[in-house]
Amino acid sequence: MAKKNTPNTIYAISFAWQLGFLIAVPIAAFLLLGLFADRFFGTYPLFLILGIIVGIAITIYEVYNLLIPLIKKEKNA
Repeated sequence: MAKKNTPNTIYAISFAWQLGFLIAVPIAAFLLLGLFADRFFGTYPLFLILGIIVGIAITIYEVYNLLIPLIKKEKNA
């Protein structure tokens, strides 16, 4: 007999899905923007590297803001 999904399981799956998108989308978007900017300006690794750095910085900021309320909630519980 299969277990029913509890709200905690569903919340964990949605949290993991959201975390995956928060990590992948900014890095991929800024990497592509860097590639297009390099092609346009003819400065091949400059904007690519800058795009990766900005993507990683935004990812760290977003993940931090997603995890802090969870950590504070667990600490107070």
